[in-house]
Amino acid sequence: MTATLTMVPLAQIKPSEGFNPRNDFDEEQLAELVASVKRHGIITPLTLAPDGDGGFTIVAGERRYRAAKAAKLREVPAQVREANGEALTLAVAENVVRADLNPLEEARAYRRLVDEQGDAAKVAKFVGKREKLIGERLDLLRLPHDAQALLAARAFRSPAAPMLVQIAEEEALLGDLCATWLAERPHESPAFPADAGEVVDDVLAATWQDDYGEQLHPVAYSVGGYPGPILPTESRTDRLAAIVAKLGQRGAVVAAAYGDLPQIVHASEYDWTARQEEEQRQRECFALTDADADAARAFGCLLEIPAPDGQRDHAYVTDAEWLADRLVQKIATHAEAKAERKQAERSERQSAGADDPAREARRQERERQYEARVSGHARNLDLGAALARWEPKLDTEAVKLLGSLVLLHYGKAAAWAHRLCVEQPTTANKQGKVTVRYPRGAQAERQLHEQATAALMRARTPEAALGVVLRLLVAQRLADTDGLPNADRQGLYEPQELTDSKVLEKLARRVAPPSVKQHAAERAAERERSEQARRGEDAARLEEQRGRLTAGEPIRCACCLDLIETPEAAAERHGTLVHAGECERRWGSRYGSDDDPAETECAP
Repeated sequence: MTATLTMVPLAQIKPSEGFNPRNDFDEEQLAELVASVKRHGIITPLTLAPDGDGGFTIVAGERRYRAAKAAKLREVPAQVREANGEALTLAVAENVVRADLNPLEEARAYRRLVDEQGDAAKVAKFVGKREKLIGERLDLLRLPHDAQALLAARAFRSPAAPMLVQIAEEEALLGDLCATWLAERPHESPAFPADAGEVVDDVLAATWQDDYGEQLHPVAYSVGGYPGPILPTESRTDRLAAIVAKLGQRGAVVAAAYGDLPQIVHASEYDWTARQEEEQRQRECFALTDADADAARAFGCLLEIPAPDGQRDHAYVTDAEWLADRLVQKIATHAEAKAERKQAERSERQSAGADDPAREARRQERERQYEARVSGHARNLDLGAALARWEPKLDTEAVKLLGSLVLLHYGKAAAWAHRLCVEQPTTANKQGKVTVRYPRGAQAERQLHEQATAALMRARTPEAALGVVLRLLVAQRLADTDGLPNADRQGLYEPQELTDSKVLEKLARRVAPPSVKQHAAERAAERERSEQARRGEDAARLEEQRGRLTAGEPIRCACCLDLIETPEAAAERHGTLVHAGECERRWGSRYGSDDDPAETECAP
């Protein structure tokens, strides 16, 4: 092997396939190299080989060659090597060991070296790489086209490739779809090799289209599962169509066999018995069992993906012809079993006579159940009469019972509010400002609720027990969060059913001190001013909308967002104009009916 260093005219140089494994040249990086070449020229000589026609082919340095052309250089420094086989192989090896090749480019370069050297072990020794790495890169060439393109673009991680190869060897389309799934969801790529079956299940449950909008249906048919295979539909009526689409041309045979089964009649839309019968039929006809998996494994069309932590492995049948034949057999088996069950039931009814002991026992059991229902009904009526005569007295235990129910539903939020009304520890900073430290967190909330419940249970009189509950509820109504420091500020929640209670409002007004009443009045006045301003804005908006309609300018409906073109087609609803009719009803339902009478309560 000989080499000479010389200046070679750029016009005599041309790229040659096979030497440079790189297929993609980054435009931004190439632009940076062009700028460098314009300033400094070519620093590292190109490696060339004579082409036999007075010119040269590039062995190494195609990016430098492209940059020199872009920089409009006339000649470049080059190292010219003899065009013998060993020299060319060495040149390919030099390109391979460079660090910026994507996995597919490495794989194609290794394939050429293996073809020339005849053995992966020799190539590994030649380029200084592990033989296992060479084998893994060569396996990438077994990926289908779309998966190779995504891997070349580094759309998913290389460790996912071996499992994709295993999947693609059983079904190329499934391999491409799994690669696309990982490329679109990079957060799932790290877990893919360890739990690839979950990703395959997600792929089978998704809907796919090609570049022309046509539906794609991978054949992979999952084994196991109570309702049947994993499909991109959950509807019972669409399952057959989805299965037929998986099978392609063989799907018509399965559809015909399933269509020959007796029709299941639905007495109504909610005939659950008929639905259960349909589900059982689909399960028996379309769900593959372990026995089916054993048969597919023996035939050589079963894709098996191990599951982590000793869970059940994921298994998929990938041969449409074998799968169609198997489903037709399962449908025939279901029909035979169904006929046998009907015949057995018919024979049992015919053989059952009046003196049949089992039949007599069932009759007696039905008689006992009827007598139990009659007796239970009579006892319930007696209980209702006794409850109507009962005049319970207000005692401590009764109040505790009712109070514990109130605290069960509203006690946590009420106790959380009541803590603001009790003296708490304080701290002072260097400026002398005092900060109150209130209990915080879920644990403190539970403790306050437990303390309130314990105080209720310790009460000795009905008044004391009632006071425990009412103090918490009134505190929840009147407590002011403005007293909290910013770090501790959390909103107080009062349930809607308590917010609308006029009885609680009357008790709160009776208990509230003057300072609290004054603050509440100020807040009510502020709310009234805000409400008046809102009503004024609504009135102005309505006037403006009606004016535009009168002038013939359409406006947009606040409900359906379609245009309202005439005043007659508009209706006022909650401060805006909507379409009269359906939009008027729908827009009103968001806020509740304006005509509903307010809830009334009786004062104690």
